[in-house]
Amino acid sequence: SALYGDLPFGIAAQNSNSLHAALDHFWNSRSALSTADEPRACDVTLALQSLITNNQLVIASGGGKYSLPGFYDPSFGVEKSLFVRYRFRGVQHEVIVKDDEALAIPMKAHSLASAFRPTHSAWNNGNRRHISKSHYDETVVYKYASQKIRPVSLGQLLKYRRLPLSAENILDSVSYSQAELPVRLAKRVISFHRLPFIVGTNPHIARVYSQYYEAFDRLHAFPSITELDAEWGFTRALERQTQLLVDVIPAISQGFLECKQYMPSEERTSFINELIRSRIGLRVIGEQHVALSYQFRNEQRAARPTPASRGDSVDDVWVGAIHTRLLPARMLEQCAQMVQNMCEMHYTTSPGYYIDGDVDETISYIPSHFEYITCELLKNAFRATVELSNRSNRSAHPPIQITITKGEGYVGVRIRDQGGGISKSNMRNVFEYSWSSMQESGESADDSGSGSSMAGMSMQTNLALQQGIGGPIAGLGFGLPMARLYAEYFGGSLDIVSMEGYGCDVFLKLRSIEGSVEEKQI
Repeated sequence: SALYGDLPFGIAAQNSNSLHAALDHFWNSRSALSTADEPRACDVTLALQSLITNNQLVIASGGGKYSLPGFYDPSFGVEKSLFVRYRFRGVQHEVIVKDDEALAIPMKAHSLASAFRPTHSAWNNGNRRHISKSHYDETVVYKYASQKIRPVSLGQLLKYRRLPLSAENILDSVSYSQAELPVRLAKRVISFHRLPFIVGTNPHIARVYSQYYEAFDRLHAFPSITELDAEWGFTRALERQTQLLVDVIPAISQGFLECKQYMPSEERTSFINELIRSRIGLRVIGEQHVALSYQFRNEQRAARPTPASRGDSVDDVWVGAIHTRLLPARMLEQCAQMVQNMCEMHYTTSPGYYIDGDVDETISYIPSHFEYITCELLKNAFRATVELSNRSNRSAHPPIQITITKGEGYVGVRIRDQGGGISKSNMRNVFEYSWSSMQESGESADDSGSGSSMAGMSMQTNLALQQGIGGPIAGLGFGLPMARLYAEYFGGSLDIVSMEGYGCDVFLKLRSIEGSVEEKQI
């Protein structure tokens, strides 16, 4: 239920019997309170219910809430507040916010069962003084965030490669995940606290903050795990939370796009870099344990193989989320076909492609990382080629050349296009976050700087789609910076050589995870 208007503040809401009585009377009568002795207010329950998305409600700060859909001003000229009473996970919550304050629910601080529930209002020398809590219970978060991260080496992730998985292996893996992930999540939560207030209250950034806190809140609450049944419950919760954090990049992109004037570019870049690096580490650790847990249970259901028989089995190439014999040529073929289909759907035409070089070379890598990086690079190449053909009335699209090379402990990939290249003035911007989104031309340029349009698609639609391999053919300025971060995370690199007016050569170098186990820590 929700009530909006000149509410009867007097003392803290959680102790105010008169407030609850007035609210209950209003909801029972469903009529505006308008007598001289009662505050004037209106029922906005249905209006707020219509604003709920994905079990969350976020209202930005600034301006009166009477302008929201379904609201009206029941007490013109009088200071108003919004009172919301809701249930979340079976627990009753309540919150009061001023007319111009942001609101984000659900929040643990709103719980009536929480020992840290904030005081929402008070009287001070006869004048109303509003007190609000904008973040969740910080005590536990800071306790975890103050702990040091315990990096895990790639050798530790691969240590179960040669053995059939045992219960002891799984309990050892979950012990590290349970101890480490809440610490890393808490540090991300605290990083949001350090943002300028006006940035932190942006609804898109506030939503991502809520997602990180929810992941922390759920994972840190598990008691110490010593049995497989408890491990499976933790694994399923970890799998759900990992999936919930998949779509944070579009929201962060939109949030910083709206708040770009409130933070210097260097600070924005630093925050986003740390967020993405942390996100990669969280997903590698989380997905590795989830994959090991499923792999263990699959082995238990099937006839358990002996160590001698595992040498050439299909399962032997997987160690959790790591594929130890990944074939880049096959992955590139799949990615190129998918991007070609995207190009056909968007432009009704697309260039061809061919793959040459060391096509039989293998690498130990995480397939989802390889797929994300190469799809982002291929999208740029395909799009630039088609758009230059359209501008120059070229009769046929030159094919995209994809060349694979073998190195000492790494694989190199060169993607060569004839899409017109990148201008000298734009080369310095291609690795900046949201650079193309900030263009004032109204067109949705892509990361390569050569681009034009996503005609007919709104910025919000583009952002919603920009989630890696499922993104549109023209990105929103996060594709190349993120691809480089992913490449560098395991010691690789990403470089671009442009010949303006002709095309680009993009050089991707990926180090084999198995070859860098002694050096790289996550």
